Amino acid sequence: MKELVFDELITLKGQHSLRIPVEIGINTLCVEVLEGKIRINHGAYTPDGGTWLSAPAGRKAHYDFSSGDKDIIDVDIRESFGKQDMLSVVNVSLFHKAVLRISL
Repeated sequence: MKELVFDELITLKGQHSLRIPVEIGINTLCVEVLEGKIRINHGAYTPDGGTWLSAPAGRKAHYDFSSGDKDIIDVDIRESFGKQDMLSVVNVSLFHKAVLRISL
């Protein structure tokens, strides 16, 4: 999965996704959606299958945004089974692009 570059205008076509680079601890993100709909997924590592698809215990797993939204979210990144949680952003539409910017 490719990595998002902070402060750059990003266009996601189809249901493509980007990994959001984060560090352990509280990460404050400014999310601005200029067009389309996106979802930010917060996954905790699970050794069953070796994926980051598990919802993080006691923390929000998904953040949804639509065109015109500009919001600040605080995301608590931890470790599970020795692996850091992962954040990704995905365009939720197969047929429409999403244009967004995410800043720290």
